[in-house]
Amino acid sequence: MSGIHSINITWNISISNRLECNINKYVLTLMSNQSQNQVSDVQEILSSKDSGHFWNNLVSGFKYNIKLTPSTSNGTLPSSPIYSITTPMTKNEVQIKNITTKYENGKIKVNWILVYSHHHYTTVDEPVTLIIKYKVKRILSCSIREVERNWTSITISNQTNYEISDTVPNSQYSIQVLVDVKDKNTTQQENMINVLTPTSSPITEPILDPDHPMYITYNSIFVQWKMDPENCSKLNGFFSQFYIELKDKVDDVLQMRETKNNYISFNDLKTNTTYELKVFIKTHFGYNLEHFLLTNFKTKLENLKPVEDLVVYKKSLKNRMVGLRWSYTQDTNVEGFIVSFNDKNVSIITPQKCSAWPEYYCHTFYNLSPSNNYIFKIKPKSIDYPEGGKVSSISFNSTDGLPDSPMNLKTTEIGSTTIALQWDVPWIFNGVLKNFTINVDEISSNNTDSFPRISDMPVDEELPTYNYTITRLQPGSTYSIGVSSVSKSSWHSMPSTLSVTLPTV
Repeated sequence: MSGIHSINITWNISISNRLECNINKYVLTLMSNQSQNQVSDVQEILSSKDSGHFWNNLVSGFKYNIKLTPSTSNGTLPSSPIYSITTPMTKNEVQIKNITTKYENGKIKVNWILVYSHHHYTTVDEPVTLIIKYKVKRILSCSIREVERNWTSITISNQTNYEISDTVPNSQYSIQVLVDVKDKNTTQQENMINVLTPTSSPITEPILDPDHPMYITYNSIFVQWKMDPENCSKLNGFFSQFYIELKDKVDDVLQMRETKNNYISFNDLKTNTTYELKVFIKTHFGYNLEHFLLTNFKTKLENLKPVEDLVVYKKSLKNRMVGLRWSYTQDTNVEGFIVSFNDKNVSIITPQKCSAWPEYYCHTFYNLSPSNNYIFKIKPKSIDYPEGGKVSSISFNSTDGLPDSPMNLKTTEIGSTTIALQWDVPWIFNGVLKNFTINVDEISSNNTDSFPRISDMPVDEELPTYNYTITRLQPGSTYSIGVSSVSKSSWHSMPSTLSVTLPTV
């Protein structure tokens, strides 16, 4: 007996020879006549009491051949004759055949034909609902392992093609085309195919490695990056190497490099210059000009030079004070100086030009720790070199001495009874500059009762030059003038002198 998708078989066997051993099993063989008697199923029945079997999940409209072979403990008995039976045809059973795919513009185009199961060349002329199922099976840019993805299921009607959009390049897709079967007893033919999508240019870029920040000097850079593991599917191919471009944004000079490493260094760069760095991911397909790591940087100024002409120009044991002066040529780079006394009391001072020597830097330190001898150290610092550059040092004691003489003493105006004087500040005060002493001695005069005149000019601030006017002088007389520096500890310098003859009235 046959149903649309099943066959029910019964039998009985009479043993003609009473001496024959009892049957202990049956082997039931099912063959498809459409496949040149290809064996479709073999059923072994171990019970000798069974006298029937039910076969299901068969294809309608197919002719099947069946035979039965009994067995005893001595071996097999002769098989039964071959019985033929054809399952009833149903026109409503549709099958999908000849599934083909084509990749175009990022889409997988799937095509197939619809036929009736009992006649593979009969065109289906009735409404058919189909289910397209697909998923990514492997993303080869990341790994050859299968990925866990859910099936995407699309229901369509009366179509023999479908386009899968937004596919991932360099990946394997599994695709199924199924007839939407309402009858659960109806068999569903498996139509599973695997499709590889082609490679394309990458649509991802490296990212800077936060654990290894860029290191920039005045003539070099070291930069390290990493691949974003979550975006490996966007490689769209197999990684080959990194392609790097470095452009001097001032002169528009371009350097190009390639490396398999995730880092690179450039040397012999220009100091204090802005550069643009691009890092591309390159696969066996190539690289994408629209996807790259971009960073701009500026090389530092050259290494900080040490300060020069470091000198103690004033000091006071009583006040535990010292004034220092130095020169520094990299004015535009420096943002401060790191100083210390006897390797203690490290501090940072702001750059301050001297009021008396505008081309030099000066700083006065107070409340020094009591000591007979000091070692002062100083080094410049900048934004690029916050730890400072090379160190300069000077040793000195707390004892003061003679100040230097005023420098460049000259007259600025000579009248019949007056002389205007000008001189430059002494180079070294030693102590604290208190005043200048002006000594005027008439050396050629008609007045025989003349005597030296001594005047003091207080110093309230440190200036590049000082001016003083001598009055009540005799016309036509010649004067010897001396100007001395005087410290607060009453040390007098050697005088700076000049002779002046006044005009007659």
